[in-house]
Amino acid sequence: MIEAISIRNIALIDELDLELSPGLNIFTGETGAGKSVILKSIGLVLGERTSSDIVREGTDAASVEIGVSPNSQLSPIGETDDTLVLSRQISSSGRSRCRINGELANLKQLEELGADLVDIHGQHEHQSLFRIETHLELLDDFGETDTERHQVSENYHNLLDLQRELDSLLHTLKTSEREKELLQFEVKELTSANLQEGEEEKLTEELSILNNAEELFESANNVYEQLDGDGQGGLNSSLSVVQNLRDSAKTFARLSELDGSLLELSERIDSSLYELEDIATQVHQYAETIEFNPARLSEVTDRLDLITKFKRRYGDTISEMIKYQDEAEHKLENLELGSEKIDELQERIREMKLKARDLCIVLSGKRKQVAERLSALVEKELRELGMEKAEFHTSVEPHEDENGILLIDDKRYAYREHGMDKVEFLIAPNVGSELRPLARIASGGEISRVMLALKTVLVQVDSIPTVLFDEIDSGIGGKIADVVGKKLKELSQSAQVICITHLPQIARFADRHFLVEKDVIGERTLITAKPLTDAERVTEIARMHGGKETEVGLAHARELLNA
Repeated sequence: MIEAISIRNIALIDELDLELSPGLNIFTGETGAGKSVILKSIGLVLGERTSSDIVREGTDAASVEIGVSPNSQLSPIGETDDTLVLSRQISSSGRSRCRINGELANLKQLEELGADLVDIHGQHEHQSLFRIETHLELLDDFGETDTERHQVSENYHNLLDLQRELDSLLHTLKTSEREKELLQFEVKELTSANLQEGEEEKLTEELSILNNAEELFESANNVYEQLDGDGQGGLNSSLSVVQNLRDSAKTFARLSELDGSLLELSERIDSSLYELEDIATQVHQYAETIEFNPARLSEVTDRLDLITKFKRRYGDTISEMIKYQDEAEHKLENLELGSEKIDELQERIREMKLKARDLCIVLSGKRKQVAERLSALVEKELRELGMEKAEFHTSVEPHEDENGILLIDDKRYAYREHGMDKVEFLIAPNVGSELRPLARIASGGEISRVMLALKTVLVQVDSIPTVLFDEIDSGIGGKIADVVGKKLKELSQSAQVICITHLPQIARFADRHFLVEKDVIGERTLITAKPLTDAERVTEIARMHGGKETEVGLAHARELLNA
């Protein structure tokens, strides 16, 4: 809901800040006082079009800002604990600047968000129930057709998937015989190569060893001779490191027997000896594994050359080559088995289309039943609202399409995610008039009463949290005015309602009553508005009823408010 509205320099408004009730908000005042300017300001911040004429004379820019309660079910903002702030500034040059929570936005974004926030009914264009695309959703929500609609939607998407698969296969089969031969060659070549993940890295490492076998062998042997050789094959005839360390170990072993303080050094020498002996052994074993194998060198070189050649054709890595092979095999399989698979897919699609037809017929039948019930309830509401002769009809008709996939009684119909139906609310306000779309109702008062009737019936399924009525009391009075007031009050239990009225029978139901006045302040005429106290409401209701603040008028006003 709208928590607050702030208006600056709009028409004759200087500064105006109002806090709204979550229930029924009523705006009253003399004719021409500026009530519609306030409603127009709300429309501006919800994305309605305007011109620079709206900017108050003598100022550079006009602005409107509203704060929206986080409890509102607004899909564009999701769940949040913070108030959503929408604002719009219009300069005297005609430029418009919009913001959502302080972030710059375009007018389209503001309009889309506004459509989920407020329904404006009267001489305005911003009316969700005028948008035909919402009628089907509202009818389905009202009629609880979730199960049938889900079945239709699921079948629709499954059919789309099958059709995409068939189209892809047909496209593949258009591939020339030459491409088929190329695929066969590539698959055979890659299969014969039997590439393995990580193979290139291992071969590269092995190639380095094979290329440097002589150096590796000699170096390893030299290291071994220095560590633990017999003194014959090393660089000199001196004893090896290990042999010298063995002698030192024996010497320290004897010394530690004579001086216990040398025991730790003796143990450390022993530990070093064991470590060097192990290193010498491993170096010797490594040297024995080195072999001069020209055949293996040639084999590894050829394998790496093959991988390099394949990189130019099939991918930069072996992983990419293996993936390419899988895809080529799949394409080849489709080419070789395509005809059989096409027949299978076409049969499944035919079955799915028959199922789609049956599901759509069931859903359409239920919608028509729900449409009759909805139409009857709306007509009942319209009669109570003084439109006794109005006829309301919820049209549910399948959408004919010569290219549609649904064939029913020799006619073709379009198949979409929500079925085959077009749903539209139609009305004939007077006897003898034809049923016409809601948007073609001429009278502002009729528009508002029709919308009030629809909102009353659909209140549990229509998620828009705020409803704004302008001129709802046009052409009514007396008992009907009292009914309209009660309906507005009932509606305000489920949605925030903002309403302009000239009738005390409606104004008396307000949760928050605002008086709009046009005053001359200094040398300027300004529009002001304020919430009324209980005592001030009595005076305003008396003015609306008879125009004079007599004791009788005030007593009657109190009676209305207390009723």
